[in-house]
Amino acid sequence: MTDLSQALANHAPTHGDVMEHTVSFSPIRWKTGWPHHLRRVPPFRDDATATITRSEVFDFASVVKESGFAREYIIDFLGACFAYMAGKSNQVMQLQSFLRNKGNAAKLLNAVRKLQDGIEPVEAYELLVGTGLPPKFASGIAYFLAGEQEDGEENKPAIICSNRARVAGLTKDADWSAEEYGQYLDALRAARSGDQALDAVELAAREAALADTDK
Repeated sequence: MTDLSQALANHAPTHGDVMEHTVSFSPIRWKTGWPHHLRRVPPFRDDATATITRSEVFDFASVVKESGFAREYIIDFLGACFAYMAGKSNQVMQLQSFLRNKGNAAKLLNAVRKLQDGIEPVEAYELLVGTGLPPKFASGIAYFLAGEQEDGEENKPAIICSNRARVAGLTKDADWSAEEYGQYLDALRAARSGDQALDAVELAAREAALADTDK
């Protein structure tokens, strides 16, 4: 099994690699399944297949911050973030079901608004998973709303999932507590051989996990 140091040595993503990382998704699947009670649908096209990059999701996050965390732009951002994080997997249905619950959606919107106060990564993660949102997607929201990462930045969130956690050496493969998420971030920091941003290490872990499954 590949560990984080090996993953970074084997893949070594640049800032450009991170920003241009691309995921395929189905805009029409999201558009038709978006909950009516939110009273706004993110700007999904009617295409069956499209792609989205991390850079594009960061753009949506920037608009949220520039607007003072206005509700309509939070919804647009959530659409982009979830499209990137879920891709074409069955997690799309899981997220749509989560959002259809009015209580869940209200808690998530309120939690996102609290992120404008510049809270610490672990605190942001804890706040978001407290809404009932699965950890992978909670970490994604925290990651994108924290803004693009520059080389040398340490105190930033990073995306977590079962594969990334395994490469990072965590014993659990799901339902990570805030403390365990902090341990994951510590592992990303410790694996760096230079001043790489944490999301470069995270992306290396993702690529290493995919390579392991192909063997």
